[in-house]
This record gives sequence, C-alpha cells and structure tokens, in this order.
Amino acid sequence: MDRLSSVLSAFRPKATSVSSCFFLEPRGSLSLSVDSSYWLYVISGELILKTKDNNRTALNTGDGIWLASGLDLEVQLSKTESANKNVDNKLLICEFDFGTKALNPLLDVEWQWVKVEWEDEAAQQLSPLNSLLLTEVMQPRCGSQIVVERLAEAYLVQLLRLFMQTKKIQFGLFAGLSDSKLARAIVAIHERPHEAWQVASLAEKAGMSRSAFSGLFKTTMGMTPMAYLTSWRMRLAAQRIKQGDENIAILCHELGYQSEAAFRRAFKKVMGIAPGMINRQVQAIS
Repeated sequence: MDRLSSVLSAFRPKATSVSSCFFLEPRGSLSLSVDSSYWLYVISGELILKTKDNNRTALNTGDGIWLASGLDLEVQLSKTESANKNVDNKLLICEFDFGTKALNPLLDVEWQWVKVEWEDEAAQQLSPLNSLLLTEVMQPRCGSQIVVERLAEAYLVQLLRLFMQTKKIQFGLFAGLSDSKLARAIVAIHERPHEAWQVASLAEKAGMSRSAFSGLFKTTMGMTPMAYLTSWRMRLAAQRIKQGDENIAILCHELGYQSEAAFRRAFKKVMGIAPGMINRQVQAIS
C-alpha cells in the first residue's frame, strides 16, 4: 500500500458540499464548521481572508487554500476589486467530512491553512481536474451532484498527494509521509499495527540508525515512534468502535495488545475517555 492510501483507507474523506458564492460588499464573512475540512478556490476576483487572530492571506483568481478544520473568516475585497464593479468575486467552497480531529491523524496540524497559488506546481498539475470540477459546478447537468462530489473527493486526494510530493507541509503526519525514509516506517505501522514494533525494527524499515531515526521522527512528527504507534492503534480502535465493532477482546488481538487492561489503559491515555464512551463523547474531544 502506498503512503497516502495507508491513511485514507482508514480515514476516508467524503465530500459533503460543493458550492460557490459571490462577495459583493467590501467586507463579508464566511463561517466554516470546525468539524469539517475545506478547499477554497477563487474562481474570479481578488479576496483577502482574515481570521479572528488577524492571520490573513490574499487570494487572486486561480489561488486556493486547504483548511484542515473550518474557521470563522472575514472576507474582504481588495481595493482594486472594490473599485471595479465589473468583476465578480466568486469563491468555490468544497466541504469534506474527514472524521473528527480526535481520530484523524491528518488533522494533527499546527497551521491554519495551506495556500496554493495559481502558478504553483501543485496548481498546474491539478488544472485538468479543476477544470472538470468547475464545469460541473457552474453548468450543472443531469447527475451533476454525484459527479461533483466524486470529482471533489478525487481533487482532494490529488491535492494531498501533491502536498507530500512538493513537501508543502513541514510538520506532522504530512511531513512524515513526505520524507521517503520516515514514510517507510510510518506505512509499516499503518499496514501492520498488530506487530510488536520497536524503535530498532522501525529504524531498519527506514534504513536509518536507531538514533538518527528517533531524532528525525520526533522532530518531524512531534512525537516518538512508539507514541505514534500507540496513537495510530487507538485511533483505529476508536474508528472501529464508532462503526459498531465493540468486541474489545478482538480489538486487543488485532491491534497487538496482550490484555484488555493494557488496551483500556492505552485507549484512555490517548483518547481521554474509556472505549465504551467513544460514541457519546468523541465530538466533545475533537
């Protein structure tokens, strides 16, 4: 299994909404749910997005940003666009259900957004798929809703792939998967979470010395290899429980734990709640 599929097979994104909106006034607002992820793309015009803590980014036609989690944004027209009444300021908004932040390791991020400018390598490679998506959004035909949702999901996967190929994100799981050596160890964990992995065996997978591997892993991922192993196991367990698989004994065996007690302790430490509470409280810890 490849490095991105090793995550998306467990935490698969689903497009929940694809729409476009116009901004006519010099200032407006955009409220995006923290429980969803977003791709925002400027179809036409020039917009400035600003967060409550005054982080801001300017987007021109063809630029976009990826938000791992939604934000309340102030939307401003540029001074040029405010004066130009003949230009439509139009934004494409793709909303994705990517699982809660408590479960999905791809959402363990410190950044608020990743910007992709129209001349970036990623934007150029996305151009054919982008054209298809915009055509379906702007000129809906029979079955367009289904087509748009599937195109948006394919677009997102391609976008995440390009983030890794171009090393667009410097910290967290995306960064780890972007490093060819670390990715081999991370994918091994993803594919075989039940194995009794140790730092030495994971370093061997990466083709590195134990000390070099441990240092690079922690610097890049923000945690030790064994902490990530435990986190991945518990997130898989939580995902399984959410989907109705509540047989703890089977989960213990399939995730490499020798006793239910050890499993429950690890689960509580990582997720903050007992396994039996996950369906009721996972939203509260996201």
